[in-house]
Amino acid sequence: MDTEQRSYFLVVNLIAGLGLCKRLFPAVRKELDRRGISYDLHYTNEPQEAIDVARMGVDAGFTHIVAMGGDGTINEVANGLGDGAATLGVIPAGKGNDFARMVGIPIDPSGAVDVLERGVVRKVDLGVVNGERRFVNGVGIGIDAQVARDVLQSKRLSGPPAYVRAAIRQVFRFKAFSALLETDAWSEQSRWLSVGVSNGKYCGGGFKLAPKAEVNDGRLDLAAIGDFARAERLMRLLQARKGRHLGLRQVRYVQSRKVSISSDEKLVAHMDGEPYRLPKERLEVQVLPDALSVLVPG
Repeated sequence: MDTEQRSYFLVVNLIAGLGLCKRLFPAVRKELDRRGISYDLHYTNEPQEAIDVARMGVDAGFTHIVAMGGDGTINEVANGLGDGAATLGVIPAGKGNDFARMVGIPIDPSGAVDVLERGVVRKVDLGVVNGERRFVNGVGIGIDAQVARDVLQSKRLSGPPAYVRAAIRQVFRFKAFSALLETDAWSEQSRWLSVGVSNGKYCGGGFKLAPKAEVNDGRLDLAAIGDFARAERLMRLLQARKGRHLGLRQVRYVQSRKVSISSDEKLVAHMDGEPYRLPKERLEVQVLPDALSVLVPG
């Protein structure tokens, strides 16, 4: 699609990144105006609001729905796009920005606007939980989900430092949980610190928990980390941050089109870095190949 044929609908989450999005948006708006890029605009400041707003943009016929915020904002906009013809654009302005990192969208506003203006369309996979809620990065259960909740409550830090601080604190606090994990060719019941079902490599502001994941390979990456002695956890956490944990005997790593998770315990979970209430029944996660069109650097 030629640039002249593009029509942009911006969904701007003013509360993303502890106000980072609100601070950045004047510069983004100035850059859009300087380049003569026309757009319509809608602000959001409530959870789940961007889903309906994105749908509104699609129904109005816009070709590009642009999410400005963090991974949670991108998640909501992606859910609002459904299976329609609109393309997702991203202006990163959150704490972690893991999806932008995965597809190569620059963090700085000017670079992100460059992608809106000159980027190319790339098809990427999505994950879907129990046939309903979709995700772009992944679903996490356990210590990484607790870390994500701690980061959302943090008033002083943002970005990777907030995740590192929260992760170090939970290393000494978090209790492992029991769960049955199943794929088409593998299953295991054990006690786990973390169970992640990933579409992309990164979560938690750059933690490389699924180092083999690609957003266009038609597979999900299940990374399950068993329990360690508390004295050992910090070292293993640092390994996981760099993606060097797959050789540990407590780690299971399986690539599959479908994953299910069952547990009798009350589990804490996140989806794309935002708190997520798990369904009461067994959690079923599937991949949706090439389900989302995204503007990425050419």
